[in-house]
Amino acid sequence: MKARIEKVSTGGGASFICRRRVDPRFGFYWHFHPEIELTYIVRSRGRRFVGDSIEPYDDGDLVLLGPNLPHTWASDPRRAGRQEALFCQFSESFLGPDFLRAPELAPVRRLLDRAAHGLRFGGRTQKAVARRMEEMQRLQGLGRLAALLEVLDQLARSREQRPLSSREFVPALRPGDAGRIDRVCRILNERFTERVTLAEAAAAAHLSVPAFSRFFRRKTGRTLVAYLNELRTSLACRELIETERSVSDIAFDSGFNNLSNFNRRFLQLKGMSPRDFRRQFQSAAQP
Repeated sequence: MKARIEKVSTGGGASFICRRRVDPRFGFYWHFHPEIELTYIVRSRGRRFVGDSIEPYDDGDLVLLGPNLPHTWASDPRRAGRQEALFCQFSESFLGPDFLRAPELAPVRRLLDRAAHGLRFGGRTQKAVARRMEEMQRLQGLGRLAALLEVLDQLARSREQRPLSSREFVPALRPGDAGRIDRVCRILNERFTERVTLAEAAAAAHLSVPAFSRFFRRKTGRTLVAYLNELRTSLACRELIETERSVSDIAFDSGFNNLSNFNRRFLQLKGMSPRDFRRQFQSAAQP
């Protein structure tokens, strides 16, 4: 989860980026940039990391990210095949330093303020914006710019939005820290179903255990154990929804060392037991 700065280049003849990304897999790449980013997942599923938010994502995920907010989408290696996303990136001053000060842009200005912690959109907003972003790929010049402004207007007026990262999360962007966080979080993302000790994580960061504990909490807003529990619970949720496997099998395969600990952590994070969570989705799926 390297808070590495990414250089965004629009190239000649454009004031913002609007592109399609296609890969066999979206790898874990923790980064930030001063540009605002709107990402629509066309086809992929896995875990989305935004600031101190860790959540599962699937086809149709639509997220608006403010400047310098660390983020990544890491696709599930078990879902093979084409992974596809559309994204737009633009600076706050991409149409001039005074553009957002216009009275007509006040709702968009407030939207971008909220996006400082990341926003996820659903419902009709998600469907309408997804269609417009698909169309935007075929547009050029003023038509593409008008489409982006229309999308921002739709997002600004939407009530189908929720924040992602907590307000307490303040990214620290020092290059020296970025390398440490990258090494540690890559290990955790790849090995969270296994036993990862505090000493191993500290060694990856080249810090003593006490110094690492302080460092990790400062950078992620949580302890190492809490971070691992969120990754494991995210995987367990997917299994509870999509399979008929027993709760105990899911608990152990997700990295929990005993069933009572799994039930306790799941209740703490999701507000219900694993069985109630599965039951809720099963009842919602009934015709």
